Amino acid sequence: MEQHVQIIPMADSSKHITTDDLRPTALPDAFLNSDVAHAAMRFEMPSYDDLPAVELYRDQVISFIDHVLEPLAACADGPWLTPSMVNNYVKQRLVAPPVKKLYGREQVARLLVICIFKQFLSMDAIKRMFVIQNMTYPVEVAYNYVAKELNFAIEDNFMMVDGRRHVDTAHKTTRESLLVRSATEAFAAKAFLMSYLVFTGYESL
Repeated sequence: MEQHVQIIPMADSSKHITTDDLRPTALPDAFLNSDVAHAAMRFEMPSYDDLPAVELYRDQVISFIDHVLEPLAACADGPWLTPSMVNNYVKQRLVAPPVKKLYGREQVARLLVICIFKQFLSMDAIKRMFVIQNMTYPVEVAYNYVAKELNFAIEDNFMMVDGRRHVDTAHKTTRESLLVRSATEAFAAKAFLMSYLVFTGYESL
């Protein structure tokens, strides 16, 4: 006799599950060959020297950052950056105030890092990380380390080549470098998860 699966909701108020809800999930290869995964693989965090050499107005900064982070749009909680966010970060002293309404390379670097870390850290935690960075490394050195580690973490999560992972790019492993490496790996893991959910129809739920 053919048996039928009995589906029991978790509670009276739960959404009733149907047999369609139990269909097989997407296989990893299908996801890794999808447009959303390929978009993430195109992401490349620019080095400090590749940030705009000329000072930018706020709207230009936002446009630049949106362009850099666009391949990872699937994992963003709302817009990456808005005028009010920039103003708020300046008020919180996370970013130096503009000079004659213009933002330089160091401010752009800080804003890029904030946009990434705020996807999984509180602003207080980010502020603490910046305090540690100020005590240990110049902005250029710290930013370039974040950029390298982030690029490798994204590649490690989305490429999945024989389980190999990049080694730490720091010349010397310190507590500070471990903090940054942990942060970039956390962001890359979220990027992978959110991209997979988007691929499987998360946005349409």
